[in-house]
Amino acid sequence: MKSWIPGVVGLGILIIFIGIVYGIEKPEKADTALEVRDFGVFLTGIGLLIGALIDTEEDKFVRFGMLLAAAIIIGLLWGYLISYGYS
Repeated sequence: MKSWIPGVVGLGILIIFIGIVYGIEKPEKADTALEVRDFGVFLTGIGLLIGALIDTEEDKFVRFGMLLAAAIIIGLLWGYLISYGYS
């Protein structure tokens, strides 16, 4: 596995965690916390998607799992944005 793939996905997960904790600690800043969390979700999904497409050394089932996880993560983000009218 290319060394940057887990780094990007891990950074995205860390940003998601920071956004959630920030939203809990400061409820008056909920919009900022949602933006931080959404950026983390975007970074995680894109890292999985690009990593699955580029890393040909991995098994095909691992790559399929990465694509599936990226599709679910990005679908949840887009579903959230569309359902609340932020498009």
